Amino acid sequence: MTTAKIAVFAGAAVVVAGGLVLAIRMNPSTSIKDGHGTIGAAPAPVEAVRQAGQLDQVNPFTHVASIPAIVDPATIRFEKLRMVELASKTKTTTDPQNCKDQQFRDPGGTNFCQTTTVLERVKALEATYSFNGPVIASGESVPGRDSFSVYFRPEEVGVDGPVGKLKRDQAASFFQVSTFRPMVEQKVIDKQHSQFCEGNYVDGNWVRKDATCQDQVQYINQTVPSQYLTVQVDLRHSTIASK
Repeated sequence: MTTAKIAVFAGAAVVVAGGLVLAIRMNPSTSIKDGHGTIGAAPAPVEAVRQAGQLDQVNPFTHVASIPAIVDPATIRFEKLRMVELASKTKTTTDPQNCKDQQFRDPGGTNFCQTTTVLERVKALEATYSFNGPVIASGESVPGRDSFSVYFRPEEVGVDGPVGKLKRDQAASFFQVSTFRPMVEQKVIDKQHSQFCEGNYVDGNWVRKDATCQDQVQYINQTVPSQYLTVQVDLRHSTIASK
């Protein structure tokens, strides 16, 4: 390359460098923080997220309940009918700082970082039933009676006058009870394809005859009767349906 060409290239380089310096001086510097703001919106403050919370609409009117399958359905008895207020809209908020504080105070414990607040309530008629305790293996019943409740809209039942003035048999006449035992899918041991080691109980402990033997247990999904009875409480007549 000739001396003249070298001089030309050197001069061009100086001009380009000078232009870059001038451009940098004319434009303000951009910090790392500004760069983050340009790429995306800044995240909402933790306090704002906590206050926003999660809103949930709740349907409190349930006409079914579950009781142990070993309960005798014939022992189900109506107890009372009363007016109550139930949550229909709730707000659940999470406080991250509270989570950190609880984890610091009790690292191995359960953290309750959420708080649920009831925002709206609705009136409901609560029908309460009781039943005898479950029948145990010996054929005897567990002493005492347990209870469950179901809930209806007041306009569904259409009670004339105050609910508290109704006699028990009058209130019970509004409803009819039915029970059924649903089928559920459950994982059970596949006895046909499982192998178990031989052994005997020694002082209450299972001891294998061959200490090196290992049980080979296989499982299958099987449809079996549920461990609970479903109790369905229906209105003998629906005021809404008749209108």
